[in-house]
This record gives sequence, C-alpha cells and structure tokens, in this order.
Amino acid sequence: MSKFTATDIINETCLKLMYHNRNETRSNLPFQIALYINAWLFPLWLLSIIINLNAKYDSLTNVYRLIIVAVFLILSISGSLKLYLGYIGNLAGKIPELASCWLISILIQLPLVMFLLLDHGLLSHSSETFINSVMVCLLLVEVITGTIALTNLANCRAKTFYLMHVYN
Repeated sequence: MSKFTATDIINETCLKLMYHNRNETRSNLPFQIALYINAWLFPLWLLSIIINLNAKYDSLTNVYRLIIVAVFLILSISGSLKLYLGYIGNLAGKIPELASCWLISILIQLPLVMFLLLDHGLLSHSSETFINSVMVCLLLVEVITGTIALTNLANCRAKTFYLMHVYN
C-alpha cells in the first residue's frame, strides 16, 4: 500500500489540468457565425464592387479611379487573409492569428469600407450602398465578437499558465 502525500495529489491535479486545458478548444460561436456569414458574403461583395466599378469607371476623375482601384485591391487581399486568420485563430485557439484577424478588421477593412460607403465623390449606386452597409454592419459585429473571443482566449491561456506554475 502506498501513501498519498500532498505532492502526489498536487502532481496528479497538475497532470489533469495540463491534459484538460491542452485538449480543450476555446472557440467563440458568435464570432465563428460572423466569419461564416462573411465567408459567404465576401464573394458577393467582391462581385458587386467589380460590376459597379466597371459601370462607373469612365465617369470618375483620375484621382478617384486610382483611389478606388487601390481600395478594391487592398480590401480583396485583406478580406481573404482576415477570413483565413479568423478561422485558424478561433477554431484552433491561437491568439496571434485571432489578434491579426481582429486588427485587419478594425484598422484596414472598416475604414476602407466606410470610405466606400460614405464618400459621395464615388457616385455610388443603390446596390453598392446596400452591400457596403451590410459589410459595415458585419464588420462591426466581427469586431465586437472578436474582442470578446480574444479576451476569453487570453484569459484562459493566462489562467492555465498561472495554474501550471502554481502547481509545479
């Protein structure tokens, strides 16, 4: 018969804690739903922007032509990258990818889509105004839910780190 000591109980608790926290995925369902909707809406948004850009390109000034093409290219590349990083960060519980997705949303995409929505020099059509309004609303939902997901994931990782050092 072996006797249980306090160190044996602590070591067993630490092993259970390490096993439980390493195998537990901390994903945020509302953020994942927003990313899923964005993954379906993003190609439609790109198609709408391309069609409207083609329709109004000749009536724009040279400065607006350059600006709108640059904004379109930046948004198409950053949107694809944001969706990839968001899925990886949320589903795998990776803080750097999740933070990168959140930063792309708040620092790059939101200002540029707001520019496309609110600038009257671009001669926006009603379909373009509608799809950009939907994109702004979706980006705001992603920023809010992404903040919550990032905070929860960071708190979980900090708690795991703290408890592993307390028991070791």
